[in-house]
Parts: sequence; C-alpha cells; structure tokens
Amino acid sequence: MGSSVVSFIHHLKLADEYAKDFVRSAPGTRGAVIFDNYSKRIAWIFRDVITYPHFGDEVREGMRREIASDAFSYDSLIEKVALLNPEQRDMLEGLLTDILKGKTVEINIL
Repeated sequence: MGSSVVSFIHHLKLADEYAKDFVRSAPGTRGAVIFDNYSKRIAWIFRDVITYPHFGDEVREGMRREIASDAFSYDSLIEKVALLNPEQRDMLEGLLTDILKGKTVEINIL
C-alpha cells in the first residue's frame, strides 16, 4: 500500500511539473490558463491528503517529504538501474532491501 501512495504522489508531482512547464512555455494562452488551473488543483490535492485526519503523523510526514522531493529523481534512478548488468542489479536490490529494513549500510570506495 505504501508504494501506491508514493506512486500516486510521484505521478501527481510529474503532472504538476509538466503543467507548469506548459504555462512557462506558452504564457498568456488559453492552454496556459487551463494548465495553471490544473496545477492549482494538484496543489489542493496535496494539501488535502496531508491534512486528512485519519492518517497518522508518520504517514503525513512521509507524504510531506515525498511532495517536497525532486519529481524527476525517481525516473533518473530507473534510467541508471537499466544500465547495470544483472549481477549489479541483484546487488543493488539486496542493498535497497537492507536500507528499507533499517539496516546500516557502509560503503567502502576503493
């Protein structure tokens, strides 16, 4: 369920970035007005979801951090992972699993 919430926020953030880019690229047009309105609606969704009283403080704080994060870093990570060979992907998957479990990870650069 947590990954669905993160994906929901991530995709809304991307949509908001693209809407704002359209407004910057075509100022004063009817499309800019429409996309500015959509951006405002996305901002409303973000405000609404982080103030929903039935979510715990930890969940709301996690959503706030996700909303404040870089929308394009996720896609950048996926692009980089695709360049790894199968053994490297397996190692990375294990590392990510350990990080998500809260384990301390030490990296020695040779």
